[in-house]
Amino acid sequence: MNRNYNSLLILVLAISLLMASCRKPPGSSDEKIDFSDCLISGTANTFDIVTFNIQEYPRYGDETVEVVAELIKQMNVDIVALQEISSESEFDRLVERLIGWEGEYYPVDNSFWNLAYLYKASETIINEAESKVLFRDDYWSFPRPPFEIHVTHIPTGIEAILINNHFKCCGGTDNEDRRRSATDSLHKYISTTYPDEAVIVLGDLNDEINGTSLETNVFWTMVNDPDNFRFTDMSIARGSASWWSYPSWPSHIDHICVSNELYMNIDTTIVNRPDRCYTDYSELISDHRPVCLRLKK
Repeated sequence: MNRNYNSLLILVLAISLLMASCRKPPGSSDEKIDFSDCLISGTANTFDIVTFNIQEYPRYGDETVEVVAELIKQMNVDIVALQEISSESEFDRLVERLIGWEGEYYPVDNSFWNLAYLYKASETIINEAESKVLFRDDYWSFPRPPFEIHVTHIPTGIEAILINNHFKCCGGTDNEDRRRSATDSLHKYISTTYPDEAVIVLGDLNDEINGTSLETNVFWTMVNDPDNFRFTDMSIARGSASWWSYPSWPSHIDHICVSNELYMNIDTTIVNRPDRCYTDYSELISDHRPVCLRLKK
């Protein structure tokens, strides 16, 4: 009797282990995910730029890599500024899955908090000699130094300098002061270094932009200089929470700010909602949504 019971128990355990080993991670599927109903994709005649924090990429290994690659393909934009990339090798895996795309990776080893760019090689030229990391010696303001690249968009002829950022997170006066200092430093840097060139500051800036005073808005230096700088996503920040970039809080903390050389080129800025088409989005991909700027010729 005991022998039969033990044999049955061993069989049940073996089957359970086999089923567990075959179980797929969240979102696994043999079919590609269709994000088309949840995206406003790029067009052939516009310069489409995205900032996207893909939360400790790749959160779920190969499955995350595959799904992120598919999402980027379907967004069909020209350049994506990424935050929270775990390593260059993991970034390379993503680039390999994006035929026709190339990558520019952060030349700083910052654990899981690295920056990078993806760009469509047929549409965008990167002047790699001009790529640089800014403010390396100012850890207090920039725990993740900004990553600057110089780009030319072939279809529109737009030339711009992109500065990818991931500001200090979290609440409290000290963290707010760090974000305020970062904003002030970027404002001064751009104003003195590139007074007549098109600049785009973008990324996970970890704070809201719609405060109406220096005390309530860490980005006040730029917000209060409308002749020279404009947050293209301000209407999103002032609008419905359902379209904010960080839904779990909820708050709108991922931003795109352009210098006045691009004011006439602004078409629209949106927050895409791929989470509406993919139930495992927040677990498998990110707690942020991509923010997209469209520039016209």
